[in-house]
Amino acid sequence: MTWLALALPLAGQSVSPPIAEYQEKARSSFQLHNGTLFPLTVVLEVRGFRVTEAGEVVDTQLDTNRVHVKLSAMSFRIPPRGSYRVFYEASGDSLPAWFNILSAMSGARTENGLNVRLLLPHVVYLNQKQSLKKNEVAIRAFELDSAAGRVRILLENRGPRLGRVLQVNVADSHSTSEPAGGFPLFPRSRRWTEVPWKGRTAPNNLSVRFARFTIDTLLTIGPVPLTADTTANLRRP
Repeated sequence: MTWLALALPLAGQSVSPPIAEYQEKARSSFQLHNGTLFPLTVVLEVRGFRVTEAGEVVDTQLDTNRVHVKLSAMSFRIPPRGSYRVFYEASGDSLPAWFNILSAMSGARTENGLNVRLLLPHVVYLNQKQSLKKNEVAIRAFELDSAAGRVRILLENRGPRLGRVLQVNVADSHSTSEPAGGFPLFPRSRRWTEVPWKGRTAPNNLSVRFARFTIDTLLTIGPVPLTADTTANLRRP
């Protein structure tokens, strides 16, 4: 028997919501939908993960000594055109914490009769009580790639709190970029993000918006991109 493993859903398979955030503890649920004409067998597994500076997600073992997750079911079947809701409780001995409830769905087939195994993640963040603070965030690099029409920004979270970047913009005196962003900034870690830039001149302002504060930075861009540990050309207004 030939199998094809996919980390993304085919038409009709979905998890809702794909991402959930809670403060300190979680008592919630997510729903899996089977839009195919075949019954699906689902096996759940709780996994940890980490995110690299480039934004790549790396699968890891869950630290069960620190993060505790209880699921209402570990395996079940979803009928054709049917749905199934999974309930769960989660807590952490120390916060913040994050994990992934991975749903392995088998039983679907392609038009060529190939059996498909789908992997659908439900990502959960358990936030600490106190929010990320403005003085815990630093801008470590700003690189302009005129040929590609983009800028790259390296952000650093120097504190112990988890935060989420809602939006990143760059601007000059004539125009403002389309917003980019929408990613978590993990404790004591760095993260690159890219913003499209079609302006005729180099941008001279950077704005990074979080839930409770915004960082506005004036930029002085030299002919050579900044290195990852240089902040000399960044000026706060």
